[in-house]
Amino acid sequence: MKTLIAAIAAAGIVLPASAQEVHFEVTYRDLDLASAKGQKELDRRIDRAARKACGFDTLTTGTRIRSGDKQECYVEMKTKAKQQFATLIEQEGKGG
Repeated sequence: MKTLIAAIAAAGIVLPASAQEVHFEVTYRDLDLASAKGQKELDRRIDRAARKACGFDTLTTGTRIRSGDKQECYVEMKTKAKQQFATLIEQEGKGG
């Protein structure tokens, strides 16, 4: 099964609070990425994986405010994963 790993270490991003690497995988083999429906589902999968990997939906006791580190991690991981998939899709389209 084809998977893509978006890793903060590879992107040169480190979470300051925890100083740990964050990794996640998104499967896409079952999607038709040439269709709008397939691309939308891929975006949902990237979003869920980035949220989980960064602890985005985990709130600290006593507050509903997400930490800046979690917010930054989520945004950067999602952006990096989308960039990696765009490159991969382009390469596959060219027969690479």
